[in-house]
Amino acid sequence: MFYAGIALYCAGSILLVLSIINFAFPSTSGMNQKGIYRCTRNPMYVAYFIIFLGCVLITQSIVLFAFVLVFQITAHWIILGEERWCADKFGSEYIRYMNKTRRYI
Repeated sequence: MFYAGIALYCAGSILLVLSIINFAFPSTSGMNQKGIYRCTRNPMYVAYFIIFLGCVLITQSIVLFAFVLVFQITAHWIILGEERWCADKFGSEYIRYMNKTRRYI
């Protein structure tokens, strides 16, 4: 379990770095649809979840697993609010993006 946790932690960290790099260079409209954002609308949240899940496997902590579940449920509600905001700000362009790109994986 320890090595699986290390692998997840490293994979999540790489995904997070890619997400941040792609986030730093939005299109002229202000939306990010390139790089990792072509695969998922929320790569940073996915990366955090993978990193935290790696930590759970490394520590084998039920308490930490419970915190990760609470984080993920909370993050989902935050994402829903962010998506409403993006739909209001970017309109039909964001709706098309939502229809062709998954929310998570």
